[in-house]
Amino acid sequence: MKKLQLIIWIIIMIAILALIGAYGYSTFARFTEASVHPEATFEIENYGNIKMELYPEYAPNTVSNFIKLIENGYYNNKVFYGKDDICLYVGRNSEGEVENPKISLLRKDIVADSEYDYDYSIKGEFIANGFEQNTLRHEKGIITLIRNDYSQYLTNLSEESYNSGNAQIGIMMSDDSRNLNGAYAAFGRIVEGMDVLEKIYNEAEMKAPAEGEEAETATDDINQFATYPVIKSATVDTHGVSYGDPEVMEAFDYESYIYNLMSSNYSN
Repeated sequence: MKKLQLIIWIIIMIAILALIGAYGYSTFARFTEASVHPEATFEIENYGNIKMELYPEYAPNTVSNFIKLIENGYYNNKVFYGKDDICLYVGRNSEGEVENPKISLLRKDIVADSEYDYDYSIKGEFIANGFEQNTLRHEKGIITLIRNDYSQYLTNLSEESYNSGNAQIGIMMSDDSRNLNGAYAAFGRIVEGMDVLEKIYNEAEMKAPAEGEEAETATDDINQFATYPVIKSATVDTHGVSYGDPEVMEAFDYESYIYNLMSSNYSN
């Protein structure tokens, strides 16, 4: 009888230890996933490398989108196209022109440049857009998603403005946030290569403004570089964690909106 009781107690203890071990492992796995952030690396031709730590706990869909664009080669051969007194701007094509990502980059069932392909954008993950969890402050080294501000022309387009970001990013070169906090989706930080960015920011030759233009307002209120520093390659390490596919929407076509608005007014 005592022998049977001993066997039962041994079995119970083994079961308890197994449960404790399983709980401990799952807790460790969750902690590890939360503490090891995805990291993106840009190799910048003639300058060096920069490494970015991404923060899905602040802006999960923005991070997911950024990771997918990198994995699908979007940022390869894109450029650092300009600066202002607080920020470096990244993500235009080799001509310094806006080149929005297409939905075919994310969905392999859609043929590129077909009638079903379209420019996409993502919802702005920041407080002004009702996304309360993004409390990341815009300080030096922070990476933020650039978006349009159509509301400066038509006040009824604030929603379209908030949800117009997709691929162009800004890298903060100053702690002077200019009220960017809560109004733009900060989603990462430079952890290596700040010296590379300082060299671009301070030493890259600036494009001369066209005759009659002020330098600071020559193009989109951004001072453009005369020769664009090129992202030779972009890679990302997710440390084995999947961040899924981003939620996207068809990008707002401001030019078509204005054309239709003017046509409607003239017809009346």
